[in-house]
Amino acid sequence: MDKIRINKRGDIPITILVVGVLLVCSIAIISFFSSTIKARNSFIGVNLMEQLNIQIEEKIFNHENPAGLYVDKKETKGFLFWAEEVFVFSAKYEG
Repeated sequence: MDKIRINKRGDIPITILVVGVLLVCSIAIISFFSSTIKARNSFIGVNLMEQLNIQIEEKIFNHENPAGLYVDKKETKGFLFWAEEVFVFSAKYEG
């Protein structure tokens, strides 16, 4: 039988290559998750402006004065005693 030769010189570069590929893939997945969260939070105002426009159109359609309509989005940041309510977005219609 032939003896199997183990090439110890090739083991180190292959190990470094595999660890590097895993590291790059992990960083890519983390960046995709973080960009999804940032994109989701950046469109809060668009949704609220659409709600405000719907309220204005309903008031105008019913021949009412739409002045003074107000829409806001509040979010609680922090925890326990350090929690505070922060305005994420607010809009007021002054017709």
